[in-house]
Amino acid sequence: MPAELSNLHELLAFITGMAGEAGLTTDALNRLELVAEEALVNIIKHAYPSSPGDVEVRLSAGVGPSLIAEIRDAGVAFDPLQKPDPDISAGLDERKVGGLGVFMMHKMADRLAYRRDQNQNVLTLTFLNR
Repeated sequence: MPAELSNLHELLAFITGMAGEAGLTTDALNRLELVAEEALVNIIKHAYPSSPGDVEVRLSAGVGPSLIAEIRDAGVAFDPLQKPDPDISAGLDERKVGGLGVFMMHKMADRLAYRRDQNQNVLTLTFLNR
């Protein structure tokens, strides 16, 4: 699907619909929706700075029940796992702008993995019922 804000609602509806069918708890479903939204918005805003591009979402049921979401884009290489955590001990007026979204993704997903595969960013999010 084109990586455009106008498609964000449809992408999230697909993800949450499949997560519900996979038997995720309300807590896991809510965490998944927040993390997926952050990842998708980052792709939409930053992956394709000079020309439009696409985003692909693949979902699979895991053990337990759990859900594995794989989000792919062919944009600028970006590994969110290499981004340092923001200094959350600093006062609000002393903090750098940005960086909290990726930090939140780390805290809310049960597993987060990144790889670059055939010129694509592949972010894998795992959510367990807990």
